[in-house]
Amino acid sequence: MQNLNPTRISARRGRDMMLSGALSLMGGLVVLAVGFFILVLFSSGVFGSFLMVVGLVIGGVGVGLIVRGLTYRKDNEIARAVGDLLGQELNQRFVFIRNLSRPGLGYIDALLIGPPGALVFRVTSDTGVFMNEGADWLERKPGRDYELSRKNYTRECVTDIYALRNYLAKKGLTDIPVYGIVVFVSSQVQLQTRRAVVPISELRTLMLVLRRDYLQQDRVADEKVRRAVEAVYA
Repeated sequence: MQNLNPTRISARRGRDMMLSGALSLMGGLVVLAVGFFILVLFSSGVFGSFLMVVGLVIGGVGVGLIVRGLTYRKDNEIARAVGDLLGQELNQRFVFIRNLSRPGLGYIDALLIGPPGALVFRVTSDTGVFMNEGADWLERKPGRDYELSRKNYTRECVTDIYALRNYLAKKGLTDIPVYGIVVFVSSQVQLQTRRAVVPISELRTLMLVLRRDYLQQDRVADEKVRRAVEAVYA
């Protein structure tokens, strides 16, 4: 199995974001200076103050973009653990892409593309006691009964599934089936599931769950697999 991380793409996007932030910051400072001089030299309080506010907003956006570029995620370590496991079980007809982020697609923890189709991963390192009922998630705190969890891994995974389906459709790849799975990588988690909307797995049971569902049959020709990989990774 090919285990890919779009490091160069992520690095380039981070640099582009910082460059845009720097330009925005400089533009904001220019507008702020113009507003200040108009306020001081021409006593035009309303217009000068307006320009200064606009300059501060533009500069603030620039600072935000710079910070976002500096902190742009280069890899997803817990998704890498999933990829390492899959790499021991799957052949070279499969491609695993982690830390995937593209315009029009959004962010996906990891994606497996192969003859069975495309499989979206929602990967989490959360710990605790959880119960998945349909599309709902319950969590049990120590000494308490189950309560509705603030996190809904199923909803997040389904959102990524629809995003990928729409993205592939725009690339003319409507016949590639898209599936999803939620994977807990921590050993400090207890899971129960009832009528799960998408499969739920721990890292140690991942291959059992995949063989029961996703890996049951080949559905996509190798050429379509290649095109799908190029669509999301190239």
